[in-house]
Amino acid sequence: MLAVAPAVQAAKWSSLTSARWEIYTDSGEKTGAQVLKHLTAMQDFYQAQAAGIGARTPTATPPVRVILFRAARDFQPFQRGASNRGLFQSGPALDYIILSESGEDTLRAARHELVHLTFAHSASPMPHWLEEGLAEYFSTAQRVGDKIVLGKPVAAHLQVLASGSWMDPLQLLAVRDEATLYNDSRATGVFYAQSWALTHWLMQMPDARAALQRFLDLMRQGAGQRDAFEQAFGRKAEDAMQEVRAAVSAHRFPETGLPASGSEAPLSAAREVKEPEILVVRSDALMANGKLQQAEELLQNAARRWPNDPGVAAGSGYLAMRRSDYTMARQELERAIALGDRQAATRFEYAMLIRDTHGPEALVTQSLRQAVELNPAFAEAWFLLGTTLLRQGNATGAEECIARATEILPRQSVFWEALGRAQLEAGKRVVARVSALRALDAASTPEQASIAQGLLRDVDTPAPAKPSTKPGVTTPKGWESPKGDSTASGRLVFLDCATSLLKFHIETKPAAGRTPAQKVIVGTERPNQVMLRGGSAQKREFICGPQPGSPLVEAGYIAKAQEPPPPPAPKPVPPAKASSTKKGATPKKAAPAKPVKPADPPVAGELVWLEFK
Repeated sequence: MLAVAPAVQAAKWSSLTSARWEIYTDSGEKTGAQVLKHLTAMQDFYQAQAAGIGARTPTATPPVRVILFRAARDFQPFQRGASNRGLFQSGPALDYIILSESGEDTLRAARHELVHLTFAHSASPMPHWLEEGLAEYFSTAQRVGDKIVLGKPVAAHLQVLASGSWMDPLQLLAVRDEATLYNDSRATGVFYAQSWALTHWLMQMPDARAALQRFLDLMRQGAGQRDAFEQAFGRKAEDAMQEVRAAVSAHRFPETGLPASGSEAPLSAAREVKEPEILVVRSDALMANGKLQQAEELLQNAARRWPNDPGVAAGSGYLAMRRSDYTMARQELERAIALGDRQAATRFEYAMLIRDTHGPEALVTQSLRQAVELNPAFAEAWFLLGTTLLRQGNATGAEECIARATEILPRQSVFWEALGRAQLEAGKRVVARVSALRALDAASTPEQASIAQGLLRDVDTPAPAKPSTKPGVTTPKGWESPKGDSTASGRLVFLDCATSLLKFHIETKPAAGRTPAQKVIVGTERPNQVMLRGGSAQKREFICGPQPGSPLVEAGYIAKAQEPPPPPAPKPVPPAKASSTKKGATPKKAAPAKPVKPADPPVAGELVWLEFK
């Protein structure tokens, strides 16, 4: 990678965009525009073909970033097998199609990866030989007038098969990932060639698409590949392969013309890509592909030269997260946001950081909502937001978010399992069972299958019987919350904090005309033991004095014992007769009486609960 970096720096990179697509290339603007136009023109056709074998039309798909390298050495870190010229890689926030310029085969490699992208967002997992065979079959698509012509023989595959080194049919069906063949380039070539030939032969059968859908449905119902193949296609896999051998010997691979659909989408004007941006693009693609060491080398080079670039800071934060260096991750992610980074992935990684370091859950939720707002097709962010809501007890909100994730990436077993858990928590047992089956169907590891089966058992287990009216445990009287023996309803108008006894003034009847308002006063010297109720109780902030808004409340209190009435006041002594005034003296006038404020009623009792209506 140290040898690659100077080549990256010296190359002139350009970028073009079209709707959700973007391409970065150092092969020239003309080549980049040709590849991007071709992919956008073919995407609708491929989606229609996928629907013919039971795939659905996705409601949302993430952005797609195409990287087209001019030099084979730049593609080498992404290469899988000596003859490989393209790669589809699903990333957390966007999908990648990574290509090596290979002359006439460039567009065929691009179409092959577009098939993988189409199935990734519309179909359940299928046998590896079948998906690779369909990708190779549809990679030959050529537009001729108003038709798309499929099935042109692939010369390289015919040459491999002519050598006679064929895989056993059952061995071919059992391959789960050709990565096991990468160390043997010939075995890899045979796998691709044989998968293409078998798929091409199947596509020539009457009602081929219906038979393929039947085959996949049988496997989803639990049938093994061998039995499902025989039931769907009417012959054993071994017999079918013998017919394929005969077709290869006779070069019998007819072409098929289908109505064309879709058209080239308009492209933006090409722009020159500056060096820090392409280094970040390269490093992001490497991280999505699990090449952390190579990504780190590129980012370290970029960070030394452009320390205040928001994309560089964000990339350094992503890399630190993958290495569990949370201190550096927080520093770089927060710095990227402060520098103006607007990538959904940055908000998502920040949410992961706060979650993994046990930070405020409200900040996790806020960051995830920002991520899906910036990128509504961010499946991982929808999934994490949903599981966060489920942990908080919001099963309905969790179901909605996780369902969005399954719509975008229907092949993720963990998404379906989480959706089933949310549905089960919401009491939707029937749909939860469907999700459990989808989780089992999408499982790619024994662990995922075990988790899906656990959900299925939980769904099929009858709900526990309602507990008897007699509680299993008797709560000591001393532990029970006080309930009070009296209540008062009205508006909380005043809180008197003048003494250690807090007095809550509740106006039970408003003033009318000359009739003063009636109120009840309840008090407490233990405010921390008063139970608050009602939807807004947790948000209530008490202040001394008049209460803003005079909220409607009901108070429960322990009534104070009635005090005996006070003794009657003594009768007033009549005043003595005034003595005669002296001649010329002015009699004193009585002082005017001051108005008497009505006295507050006595405290009615001890407050034990307060409910806001």
